[in-house]
Amino acid sequence: HGGLEALFQLLEIKDSKEVPTRRQAATALRDLAANEHLKLVYAARGGIKAMVQLSKCRELSLQCLATAAMRHLSLHDELKRPLVEGGCLVPLVRNAPRANEDLQCQIAGLLANLSEETENQISLLNGGCVPVLATLARVENDEIQQDSGRAMANVTSNEENHVTAYRQGALHALVHLCDSEEDVCQRYAAMGLRFLSSHPEVRVYIVKEQMVAPFLQLAQSPLLEFQRTAAAALASFSLSVENKASLIRQGGLTTILLLCLYEDLQVVRDAVFALANLADALDLQSDLVREGAIETLAKVGEMDDARVQRDTARAFACLTQSEEVRARAVLGGSLPALFKLARSLDVACQRYATLSLCNVSCGEHKAKVVEFGAIRPLMFLARFPDMEIQRYASLALAALALGDHATNKERIVEEGAVRPLVDMCRFPEARMQLCAALALNAIALGPQKITKMAISREQGLEPLLQLLKSHDEECVFAGTYILGSLAEDAEVQAQLVDLGSIPALVAVVGDANLEIKRAAAYYFARLAESVECHAKLAKDGALAKIIQIASLEDVECQEVSAFALAHLASDRDLQVPLVTLGALKPLVAMMSIQAEPRHYAGLALLKLADNFENHVAIAQEGGIQALLRLGRERTTDEELQYKAALTVGTLASNAVKMMPPTAETHGTGAKRMVRSDIGFGAAAMLQGRVAGEARKGREETLAYLEKTTAQDAASGETKKGG
Repeated sequence: HGGLEALFQLLEIKDSKEVPTRRQAATALRDLAANEHLKLVYAARGGIKAMVQLSKCRELSLQCLATAAMRHLSLHDELKRPLVEGGCLVPLVRNAPRANEDLQCQIAGLLANLSEETENQISLLNGGCVPVLATLARVENDEIQQDSGRAMANVTSNEENHVTAYRQGALHALVHLCDSEEDVCQRYAAMGLRFLSSHPEVRVYIVKEQMVAPFLQLAQSPLLEFQRTAAAALASFSLSVENKASLIRQGGLTTILLLCLYEDLQVVRDAVFALANLADALDLQSDLVREGAIETLAKVGEMDDARVQRDTARAFACLTQSEEVRARAVLGGSLPALFKLARSLDVACQRYATLSLCNVSCGEHKAKVVEFGAIRPLMFLARFPDMEIQRYASLALAALALGDHATNKERIVEEGAVRPLVDMCRFPEARMQLCAALALNAIALGPQKITKMAISREQGLEPLLQLLKSHDEECVFAGTYILGSLAEDAEVQAQLVDLGSIPALVAVVGDANLEIKRAAAYYFARLAESVECHAKLAKDGALAKIIQIASLEDVECQEVSAFALAHLASDRDLQVPLVTLGALKPLVAMMSIQAEPRHYAGLALLKLADNFENHVAIAQEGGIQALLRLGRERTTDEELQYKAALTVGTLASNAVKMMPPTAETHGTGAKRMVRSDIGFGAAAMLQGRVAGEARKGREETLAYLEKTTAQDAASGETKKGG
């Protein structure tokens, strides 16, 4: 019963040459500590304190026995923490540099056992045990290396220890342990490396200090554990933005691409995750494409694992932002993989895949995308109960329809893609409505009648008109813009007018932004071309809005509205109302500058001048001077000059009739200036025009006679020769 206390007392007796009392007592205590049933009693009776004290002696054999006893005690879970609290770490760290192989073995085993207690892990790190373990890891002894690896794997499993452990040399020691011939030791080393490389700061240090190469070597190892460690580490490295370029320079990209094609699912997951992270950097995308990332992703995309699919789709979504990559993806056969990813059961994967298809559809090879069968998957995605996926799908259809690419518009209509887009326009969410409206706009653009009729046939006109009432300006613009495209077809135009498009647009255009006003002007201009719509435009208040748009300083607004006014002014019933609403002022202003709207403004003014009731207003607004400038301008076509001259003549004639010239009002030269009841300037213009036409006609007649005479002469000589 008192044997332990007696042995503890014998440890305090100095050994004699004849009887090594302390050594024998220490040996006995070491053996007793190995007994599973005596460990707690051993510790309770002061065994820990005695062994710690014994380990501080200078004799190497006693240090070894004391450390061995503590190693046995440390196998018990309840004694791991008391050993550390009892101060065992200080003599261990002090004895390690001078230790022989036996003591090194005991120290490594003790530290490995102690490290299994979570509270001890930080104590080991703060107590300076990691450098000791790093030294022991290089000892050519399998048992020592295995225990050192186990200890460092446990210490590095605590995230709080990562940075300090790395700075104390844990990484280099773990890399060295990877060369061990013992598979258990290799597994511990791989675990430690995986733990260390997962820390945000440590992974930056590893890449910054050019320590990626050991992980690349692990990737080439036939051992699955090493392959997984390498893939996990590379995935961790790729998470830091500052690491990405350096990781590629150190050869990480090639290894990542190889790992993507390994058979182990865990390796593939981490490798594809790393590749997707690298693809997120725009400045590195050319490197990825050059090394074959697109082809690798196309192969990996055929897998059925949700995580692999998600990261593959994410990588595609990032890479396809570049036109070069889009072309390579389409021509390189990546579309089937994208179609499969779009059908994934993982919603995030579907989102990324749909975004990728949207990006690819914006490239130069839109016809190829349609040929590969993209419309059907996009239609399916447009109906998918996820708003983000629906938006991407509608934008992809919009991109495919834009431009003159083969028969894309017709194919989209024929395969039934208009109906889901119309349904999306009815959805009570502005972004969704906008994306759908953009797609319908792209489909309706162009001369194809089938596209416009398809929107009408699928009951798309009413939801598009509802967009004009939206609180979102972009939706209002999209709804206004498509009205102009649809109005290019007479049948659809009539339906739009019957549905009340004119009052709806009139209500919007007043306070709208410039883009909406441009689009509204185009729609009004299209309606103005049709005489049947003139009365409706006047009744619904569109004339005032057209004049308001014509008064803007924007050239496009002026040109389109002047075009509309030119057509409206040809309607005699609207000539006086247009002048009353103020159409003269913007028209005269347009004619005073060298710009495109001058031509249509001049035509409109000429038409308005056909009505006698407008003459005084035209004169008051400076219309006569504008017409005179139009008549003198050399850039004006001859027909317009002629009409301008006649109009000025008519205006002057009416003015003379209203105020007959007399000597009292015009001076003694009045009769000399009056010629045929028209003004002198207008008469001079008319006379010059008539003289020019006469000269031109005379020259054409002489040329015809000469040509005829020459032909007759040639015919006579031929007959004589016959």
